[in-house]
Amino acid sequence: MLLRAVVILLSLQFVLGIWVNLFGTFPPTDNLGTALSYPGDPVLTSHYALAVVLVILGIVVVVVAFRPGVRTSLRWIVILGLLSIVWASASGVEFVLSGFSNNADSFSMAVAFIVTTGFYGVAQALVLPGGPSAGLPSRSATTPSLPAERNP
Repeated sequence: MLLRAVVILLSLQFVLGIWVNLFGTFPPTDNLGTALSYPGDPVLTSHYALAVVLVILGIVVVVVAFRPGVRTSLRWIVILGLLSIVWASASGVEFVLSGFSNNADSFSMAVAFIVTTGFYGVAQALVLPGGPSAGLPSRSATTPSLPAERNP
């Protein structure tokens, strides 16, 4: 359920980011504090707030992935997903610090979004019923058995 929440919130974050990029107004500053408290565009403020929520949720997912019985591959996928969220957030901070003018930082946010979505999509596939391990024989079913003894 946490993974679904992350993917849904990532989708919302993308929509907010694209809306701000196309129609939003940026504060006339390169000061991070001033930009974060800018009241001029509630969609931009929502984009900032959702970034914080996604980082926190990403941390929660990693903590949950370290419960006993969780696959190592899933742990690595959600760690990489969290690092990708941090990458997108750091690119966003750099974009703000550039005075909202460095297109490379904006592009980096978009690439990080794609990478993040990929990691969390794979994570969902690993935990959902019918995922990659569904229908595979159990380990005991694939263990070769010894031939039966013959009675003369």
